[in-house]
Amino acid sequence: MFWGGLPAKIVEAAEDNRLLIIVSEEIIREISRTLAYPRLKEIFESVNVSREELIEAVLRIGKLVDVKTRVNAVHEDPTDNKFLECALDGNANYIVSGNEHLLKMKCYQKIRIVSVRKFLKLYKTPESNYQKL
Repeated sequence: MFWGGLPAKIVEAAEDNRLLIIVSEEIIREISRTLAYPRLKEIFESVNVSREELIEAVLRIGKLVDVKTRVNAVHEDPTDNKFLECALDGNANYIVSGNEHLLKMKCYQKIRIVSVRKFLKLYKTPESNYQKL
């Protein structure tokens, strides 16, 4: 639909059921807020896509996780803990992010934290190697 660049490869793999993207209500709220930024709004509106359509696409592609776990591991920006919490309760193998606070951690418990580029280098597509993000 709208996705481009390297993240599009991850979205395509999720659409083909080769990996699972997990999200939480808190993450969806943050995506919604981010999509309200004027620069991003201009981009998706220029291709006649609404913010609501993008959120619906995220919910269609991803699995919504009911987060119960609370952590206090990202001291520089405690709001980033929501990604760790979602990953823990969703039994994720990876957190794929561009967030410097998370990337600096490299790993949380047994969850690897990597950039999109790094994940795509690590990710191989054998059908038996189903990944959770």
